[in-house]
Amino acid sequence: MKRSTLSFIIWFSCCGFLQAQKTWEHKGISMTQLDTLADGYEALRGTFTIKNSSIYEVMNLILDVDGYNWVEGESKSKMLLVDKQDSSFTFDFFVDIPWLFVKKTGRVKVDVRYENETFHTLSSQIKEYNRNKDYDLMDFYSAQWKLQKHGENDVKVNYLGVYQDQKMVINLNSIIISRIRKRLSGTLYNLKVRASEKVNPVQSLTWPIEKANTQFKSDRNQ
Repeated sequence: MKRSTLSFIIWFSCCGFLQAQKTWEHKGISMTQLDTLADGYEALRGTFTIKNSSIYEVMNLILDVDGYNWVEGESKSKMLLVDKQDSSFTFDFFVDIPWLFVKKTGRVKVDVRYENETFHTLSSQIKEYNRNKDYDLMDFYSAQWKLQKHGENDVKVNYLGVYQDQKMVINLNSIIISRIRKRLSGTLYNLKVRASEKVNPVQSLTWPIEKANTQFKSDRNQ
């Protein structure tokens, strides 16, 4: 059921069936909140161009999960497993929104694909694992990156995030999505600054050191 729901969302987003509700432009970042899907799904799309860089320069920053100091807000990520042969990695994320007393976590496997001078990523949420009990599990989370060579020296970046949270007594999705949007806009801008204006941008992937996480493997087999 989880895979079919995810595939449905991705298919709709790729075919352009998600209609924009509102778009914000700030510091070269275009953020669009898409029409709410069924059952409380919220979708945010970010697009921007990075000057004088390479798709490898940007992808390496996304791969460096433990070095996500360019991510805005009270959040942290922890790499759990790197599988270079499978072109995938798995990590935990923790989000804390103090003003709303919201603490969320999730575990995600990210598959990386290269085709026609373009990197695509696809995340699949993992729900069956021993997690930090101080954080509530995110009902649904999916993030996709598309990094495409643009002209001779630039990179066009597309990001799509889909979220769902139904566990609250009061539906705070609209407030939370507003907070996420502002954080995401800042995050994408930080990524843009970090990866831009490189004299000699890198031309190969640098995978993090492969981790043999015994606890993760045992959780996965439960």
